[in-house]
Amino acid sequence: ALPKILSQTAPAFCMGSCSFVVEKSKESTARVVVWREIGVQRSYTMESTLCGCDQGKYKGLQIGTRELEEMGAKFCVGLLRLKRMASPLEYNLPSSLLDIENELIESSCKVT
Repeated sequence: ALPKILSQTAPAFCMGSCSFVVEKSKESTARVVVWREIGVQRSYTMESTLCGCDQGKYKGLQIGTRELEEMGAKFCVGLLRLKRMASPLEYNLPSSLLDIENELIESSCKVT
């Protein structure tokens, strides 16, 4: 659910570049070890590039601090939405609150 949320809200996130399989070369990575040995059901690794993007809003641009900060902010909003989806009664707040949060994030992380 988190990758789907990010694909809808974060322009730098590309669902098509995601891989959810456990390859032999990835067996010693933190996400696989945490899943196998500790039993965390949803353990992810988010990767970035410094070479630039080849798709979406940032196509042809170098990734900088602003883009990374924007992704971090969108990730936090995504976690909040995921938590609200999993426990809607616990977080019975108006949906307009998330719209306000998104507006704040977008205004503070504008790429110029």
